[in-house]
Amino acid sequence: MALILSEGFNVISTLAFGAEGPVLVFEGPGPSPTSPSPQLEEMEPRLLEFEPDPPNWREQAPPEALSSLSKKETKRQEVINELFATEHAHVRMLSVLQMVFSKPLGREELLTSDELSTIFPSLDELIEEHYKFYESLKKLRLEDGFIVKSISTTVLNRFGGPEGEWFQKLTARFCSHQSWALDQIKSRQRRDPRFNSFILEAESKPQCRRLQLKDIIPIEMQRLTKYPLLLENIAKNTEDPIEKEKIQQSAECCRKILNHVNEEVKVMENLLTLRDYQRRLDTSGLKPSNDLYTEYKNIDLTQKMMLYEGPLTWKVTKEKAIEVQCVLLGDLLVLLQRQDDKMVLKCHSKSNIVVQEGKQMLSPIIKLDSVFLREVATDRKAFYVIFTWDSGAQIYELVAQSVGERKIWTDVIKSAVDDLKKSGAPMKLTLPGGGGAPFSPTLAGPMSPTENGGLKNSSDRDKDSLTDEKSTDPRHKLIDFLSDKGFDLIGHSNSDQEKVASNALDEEDHSQTTDRGVEEENDNSGEKEDAGTKGEEESISAPLVLSQERMEEVCRRLHSLEEQLKRLQTIEEEHHKLQEVLSKFSLEGEPIEKTINISESTKNSILTIEGILLLLCVLAPSATLLCKSKKLRGLEKKKMKKEEENIYQGLNLDDCCATYDQIERCQVQGPYQDVGNIIEEEEEIQLEKP
Repeated sequence: MALILSEGFNVISTLAFGAEGPVLVFEGPGPSPTSPSPQLEEMEPRLLEFEPDPPNWREQAPPEALSSLSKKETKRQEVINELFATEHAHVRMLSVLQMVFSKPLGREELLTSDELSTIFPSLDELIEEHYKFYESLKKLRLEDGFIVKSISTTVLNRFGGPEGEWFQKLTARFCSHQSWALDQIKSRQRRDPRFNSFILEAESKPQCRRLQLKDIIPIEMQRLTKYPLLLENIAKNTEDPIEKEKIQQSAECCRKILNHVNEEVKVMENLLTLRDYQRRLDTSGLKPSNDLYTEYKNIDLTQKMMLYEGPLTWKVTKEKAIEVQCVLLGDLLVLLQRQDDKMVLKCHSKSNIVVQEGKQMLSPIIKLDSVFLREVATDRKAFYVIFTWDSGAQIYELVAQSVGERKIWTDVIKSAVDDLKKSGAPMKLTLPGGGGAPFSPTLAGPMSPTENGGLKNSSDRDKDSLTDEKSTDPRHKLIDFLSDKGFDLIGHSNSDQEKVASNALDEEDHSQTTDRGVEEENDNSGEKEDAGTKGEEESISAPLVLSQERMEEVCRRLHSLEEQLKRLQTIEEEHHKLQEVLSKFSLEGEPIEKTINISESTKNSILTIEGILLLLCVLAPSATLLCKSKKLRGLEKKKMKKEEENIYQGLNLDDCCATYDQIERCQVQGPYQDVGNIIEEEEEIQLEKP
């Protein structure tokens, strides 16, 4: 309680502590209803109490006590007084933020209560916590005659334990929203002249001490950075070892709170950046690759955790380099191209020829679950990102702006890949509220992902859980041993080895039935051809063994068998690798427990099926080729026999004999006549007759 006498009013009021901080309770007669009402901020007890600066401790302490202090103790009291004075100033500025800006904005109906809670989140609770700390410091000064003997308990209760956790939650919520709040206020000032006039008038009041709203909102973050420094200076000048240890413990709690708040601010800023990228995102450049466009055409970047971002140069070829904004998410590496106001996801090819159906296209989205990095020997600022997927491996050459930036990129990507492999799934965030107009009545401000406010964030709790007492169960040791060797136990246990083997047996049985049907069909077709007429030329020139439909069916079955065989070979390789690792584990003296449920009969079935499929893959095509070649030879023999029988068919023997006689006479008489003799005898020119 504190008694306050307001100048200009004959009223004594008591400063009481309410749910929203200190409030004014009137105990005497106030102004009459007909008298003019003063301004609310002039009657507000916080502004009245904190308007003057507190007196210096030297002015209040007894002179004999001051003279008996050592130099080190005097320095200690100076730092304690600085802690008290700066806390006084901080509570005052938070009260200005509340009484000059937040509450009048609601009274004037310039902002709704929901909008105020997103711009000034937990402001009332935050003022309450700081006011309690200020009152506890003030009480110490009064009890000890302004020369504080012990401060360790007060500061440890403030920054440690449940009180510290609650304080951390409030500060993290308020500080993480400050960038977003400033952007919203600036946007509203541009659009709403009435709102802009109110802000300018409020900033001109003497309570603001020439500070603008953009300067007042960040004061909480600035205050958090001062606590560890002040407490360390107090501990440095403290003689009592127990007192010193508690103060140092309080300083460590302050550092944890500050680190947590910094992380929350960073996460929130990343979320706002992702929201801006999502608003400008253009996925039409993924259309050359149907698979990529189908998978990522509706990608929502705001549902992922952004770890790092920055400009890089993407060297597609030696002649083709693209400036991109590289965004590292929890499970993806995204390469965005700036085109006007858009952020474009666009595929690129290393060839100048347009690749059909997007094959061999370099995707602007890289999945981190199959990524590893390599350095570029010819350029210290560049690094390779090698990405493996179903269509093969793709190599990306990315160039940073400096060697230091390249090192940062490689470190954060490696860390993200390691975390993804350990956790098995990337972290996702839910961002309430759409990207509509600012200050919509339904708009909720971006929420911090760790609103629980514990002193330890999720990663800290995970690390702590790793240091807990481990179970002595040998199965846990075996699981840890296999995980260190790179075995995906969860994926292996969820696989369907027995189902693969069963499907392969069904395929093999069906293929044998199909082969027998083909052989019977071939035999029947052969008998029909032998019993037919001499045949037409079409049946002789087109010796088809299988129909088109049957041939497609056989090819499809063979392809299916090959796929089943590959899967069985993969299972067999994993089985052999697992046997080797288990043998090493047994040599180290650890008991072996059965962790993968594959029976011996299933293993034998897998090996038997693999042998049958290998044999079938060789015999089936061979049998088909043999049947086809046998049929072709039979048809060739029939054709040659028919040609021999019909070699003289259609010839006239009389014409042949007459022609033969003429040939004989020509050989005896000669085929030519002497044209010169005929001219002398008949004295006329005649042409030579053949």
